[in-house]
Amino acid sequence: MYLNVLIADDCEDDALLIVRELRKSGYEPQFERVETRAGMEQALEQRHWQLIITDHTMPGFNSTDVLEMVKRSGLDVPVIIVSGTIGEEVAVHAMKTGAHDYIMKDSLARLIPAIERELRDTETRRARNQAEQALSHMAYHDSLTNLVNRSMLHDRLEQALVRARRDDTLLALLFIDLDRFKIINDTFGHTTGDMLLQSVAERLRTCARRNDVISRYGSDEFVIVMENLDSRNEAAAVAQAVIDAMLKPFHINKHEMYIGSSIGIVFSRDCDGRGEMLIRKADVAMFRAKNLGRNKYQFYVAEMGDESESRNQLEQSLYQALGRDEFELFFQPQVHIETGLLRGAEVLLRWRHPTLGLVSPAQFIDLLEETGLVLPVGEWVMRTACEQWYEWLQSGLITEQHIVSVNISSYQFKGADLVFSVGSILADTNLPPHMLDLEITEGTLMEDTQLSQQILQTLKEMGVNLSIDDFGTGYSSLSYLKKFPIDYLKIDQSFVRDLINNPDDAVIATAIIGLSHNLHMKVIAEGVETVEVLDFLAGQKCDIYQGYYYSRPVPVDDFFAILQREKNQQQITA
Repeated sequence: MYLNVLIADDCEDDALLIVRELRKSGYEPQFERVETRAGMEQALEQRHWQLIITDHTMPGFNSTDVLEMVKRSGLDVPVIIVSGTIGEEVAVHAMKTGAHDYIMKDSLARLIPAIERELRDTETRRARNQAEQALSHMAYHDSLTNLVNRSMLHDRLEQALVRARRDDTLLALLFIDLDRFKIINDTFGHTTGDMLLQSVAERLRTCARRNDVISRYGSDEFVIVMENLDSRNEAAAVAQAVIDAMLKPFHINKHEMYIGSSIGIVFSRDCDGRGEMLIRKADVAMFRAKNLGRNKYQFYVAEMGDESESRNQLEQSLYQALGRDEFELFFQPQVHIETGLLRGAEVLLRWRHPTLGLVSPAQFIDLLEETGLVLPVGEWVMRTACEQWYEWLQSGLITEQHIVSVNISSYQFKGADLVFSVGSILADTNLPPHMLDLEITEGTLMEDTQLSQQILQTLKEMGVNLSIDDFGTGYSSLSYLKKFPIDYLKIDQSFVRDLINNPDDAVIATAIIGLSHNLHMKVIAEGVETVEVLDFLAGQKCDIYQGYYYSRPVPVDDFFAILQREKNQQQITA
């Protein structure tokens, strides 16, 4: 049996006697003999020992020194004293100091039983310690990502705050929320979602500093605690690194997936109180970042506390809004550039709060997604739009050539019930399928191109029109889009509004129009506000436009008036 033994003895013959006893008992000792303090220290650093046997008295060096050195090294290895001069009093002291046994050199028959006992006890002790460490690790670490869990985070954070206040150093807490994770989890299942979270954890480790605490705080929420910062810019640099890392595609189970992140940052010097307070304020800052368009970070400032309270109240009201008929539709006219006639309208959701009045979509659209209300509200929007469009069709205000466009959120698109929902609404409202246009953002389609292609193909077979919304702000990949059965491509308004004064925007708009036509798609330009922009688009053969130049989004009665006016003009012209 192999045995790695360190022998501290100034007598080589005595050491060889010990080795002979080991060999007689079936051991194959690999041993090293040392006789000085320096030699002992070096041996403890350089090799892993299963057993240490030491003489009591050596020149300038004794067993007490050995025991102290082993203790300082942190090694869990049995130490047996074999000596011809040790007395009972010294032996008792040695046992109290950490020796596992002492044996007189003239009684080596006791050596092997003592060694076997101590090796068994050491193995048992190590197994017990490993089990305790494993249980402790499980209690304080997330089982999926192996990051610090919420319980351990609070402990580490409180300790870090004590150090920061004592030493007057700067501490930062980053609260990270993943964007679009719920969609992927619902679409591909929890196993794939778990694998994605593990990949996220690995990327977070590469972004944080070596001693930063990284915690999985919630389902798709993470926290990084950074101590001893030289400046606030260090926290900002890590936050930006996380954002950049999360924007890169994840490859899970042969699927290419895209998520994003929003990050709130709070500093210890800006927030008195316990760690829980820091976490809450960083969470508030994170929501500010999310409301500003996602994939951003925001520092916490005191004014955000009032915003957080308002947001909580708004969220509570939102749960009741659908049942109280507080939602309504606005209509943004869409016009054929060549003829100047209405193509139809894009419907936009508005919330008329009983006390706050008309609430900006920027204040509640994200809340709809976060609460899951986007699914029932999204279905209400489509059903209400189709009912209204069919009513106008029946009254003769519009013809079957007029199209109503409805935005489909990423949550709706990835849900299993979208195709069924569209089919049911068209059947219930009697609206001809070709009068409905579904607008899906480019980013939503690119989350899983294979699944997107299947869903779009099924919808296309039903007879509805399909549009790519906000083109140019995401992947802008026509090589992918040509695989989809798309009818219309909408140039994002950020490339349209200022294209007269911005040559780059003009080049981008021109390129999109030309390439889209080559792929047999028609083009809709958003955000047309001046006649100069309209004339430019007409010169590039853009098909349709919408924007304030013709009309801002208007309530149903105002759009009814627009339809009536156009119908009267056509009758006069006829």
